[in-house]
Amino acid sequence: MSIPSTVSRIGIPLLTALAGFGLAHAFTPRPSAEALMRRLDRQEARMEALARRLEASAASLPVPVAPGPQARVGMDLSGLREELRQMLREELSTAVVSADDARFPEKEQAPPPPTAENMAAYEKVHRMVEDSLASGSWGRAQIQELRTLRGQMTDAQYMELVRKLVAALNNQQLRLEEPGSPI
Repeated sequence: MSIPSTVSRIGIPLLTALAGFGLAHAFTPRPSAEALMRRLDRQEARMEALARRLEASAASLPVPVAPGPQARVGMDLSGLREELRQMLREELSTAVVSADDARFPEKEQAPPPPTAENMAAYEKVHRMVEDSLASGSWGRAQIQELRTLRGQMTDAQYMELVRKLVAALNNQQLRLEEPGSPI
């Protein structure tokens, strides 16, 4: 790319824009100083009128004042005390019930022990992962075998093998032969 072509690509549109701006600025009529002052005076008058209306409406609105508690000498507060006691009892009983519920959560059922089928599938995939670690590669055949045997393993067994596999891939102990998901 030569300098003249760059100048023509950038310079001509830039000069055209500057010429248009200059012509618009030169031929646009400007208001006189008197006209500007009249407009400014009108704006000031409107602002003052609005300020007066605002002050008048604020003065006419009553200021709400919440009545405070009035205690009189010799006033009987026993009814109020009894209501307060009742509210505290209700809150305390609700808090005790919710604390009891939180203290004894329902026990989750432990997963059933692995069956012989689970163990056989786990051992087969575990050997496959170990062999792949030794060879340093994980390919389509291993992925397909893992997917096939997935249904025969427990969730815990599968997650253990996946963690081991992903850790090896992240540590670059294994490389994927083909792009895509390793599991």
